Amino acid sequence: MKVLILTYYWPPLGGSGVQRWLKFVKYLQDFGITPVVYTVDNPDYAIQDESLENEVPEGVEVIRQPIWEPYAFANLFSKKKKTVKILQIKY
Repeated sequence: MKVLILTYYWPPLGGSGVQRWLKFVKYLQDFGITPVVYTVDNPDYAIQDESLENEVPEGVEVIRQPIWEPYAFANLFSKKKKTVKILQIKY
C-alpha cells in the first residue's frame, strides 16, 4: 500500500516539524506502507539542517514542486509593517 504525505517541512529544512515527518516516513516502511512525499522545492524557512537529508530512507520517492510562499501573501495584507531596529551603543 502507498500513502501520499503532503508536507512543507522536509529536509533540508530543520526543526521539530521536519523531524516529525521524517521519522514518520522512516517507520511507515516497517508496516509495509510505502510513503511518497510531496513537498516544496523552494522553501523560505529560517531553520536549515542539511544533515537531515542523510536520514531520508533510501528508495523513498520525494516529489518537489516550486510554490509561491504563503507568508509572502500574508505579509501583503498585514497591518504590521516590518521595521529594522538599529541598536545604538554609546561609549
